[in-house]
Amino acid sequence: MTAIRQPGKVNENTTLIDFGMLGVAGIGAVYLVEGKETLLIDCGTRSEAPRIARALKQLNSFPPDNIVFTHSHWDHCQGIHYIREEAEKEGKSINVMASDDAIPLLEDQSWEKVFDPKGRYENIKDVNSIKESEVIDLDGLTLKVLSTPGHSKDHIAVLDEKNKNLFVGDLLGLKLGDNAFVPPFMPPFWDTEAFYGSIKKLRRIRYESICLAHFGLIYGEEAKNLLNEAVTTFEAGWKIYESAERLGKLDDPVYLAEALKKELKVEIPEFALLKPSLKFLLNLMNVGRRLVGKEPYSVGELMLRNYVVKWLGEGYRTYKNI
Repeated sequence: MTAIRQPGKVNENTTLIDFGMLGVAGIGAVYLVEGKETLLIDCGTRSEAPRIARALKQLNSFPPDNIVFTHSHWDHCQGIHYIREEAEKEGKSINVMASDDAIPLLEDQSWEKVFDPKGRYENIKDVNSIKESEVIDLDGLTLKVLSTPGHSKDHIAVLDEKNKNLFVGDLLGLKLGDNAFVPPFMPPFWDTEAFYGSIKKLRRIRYESICLAHFGLIYGEEAKNLLNEAVTTFEAGWKIYESAERLGKLDDPVYLAEALKKELKVEIPEFALLKPSLKFLLNLMNVGRRLVGKEPYSVGELMLRNYVVKWLGEGYRTYKNI
């Protein structure tokens, strides 16, 4: 095993916080980086932000001195409103940072409707711009900013120069288990050429471990090979969607989920539901399936069908303009 996917310390200066994205454990992480100052990398969703605040308080690190967004997707930035509100109650403020390209996307979050037309997405203001090669100094621990578009046009990665730990957000895709890697072409700003350029840039970086927003710290040989694996996964996943387009299957989540599992050899991990209401609904659904002789759904299977393959489909459509 060459990954740490449990909440807690992943190196001397970094703590993984599982914010329970969509009410599920093990799929969404933010990272607390500590020098004499503290930095939170991403801040999750609005609905799960209280979980992040509680975790930071337990670590005696609330509010963090700084927050940096790897990019402006809702699951990386919408938690900021709650985090700021809670900090203000303590009479404190947070230095919030993102790339130049992220600022307008944060100030107008209406484009997030591509993920959920009924979703509540609040605009985010008062964010400070950080640029390529800029260094964030946590009073002794330095983090270098790297522009890494592809997954999103505003995406950045951050290199912890002391620990040689690279925070890559969603650039490489979602690796939710040792054999559960799916590609990163999410809507609405996927750019294939930029993705290849960002991979080329990261190949020049000296790193020993990689932190993924989805999910965990990867180290050892797996970390060294992860960039190549991400490219292979992207190219194979793209071919699946090209084939689905030819077959008229772009709107068929069952077909797409089965294709991803077969072609990418995805083995869905067992995920735990964190909300009693979700556990009740899943149990109720599976009672009905058993009554008609069908296999019960797992949490991972539902996540793959209901979210991942649909979002990948939207990313494919927006790039292909279809």
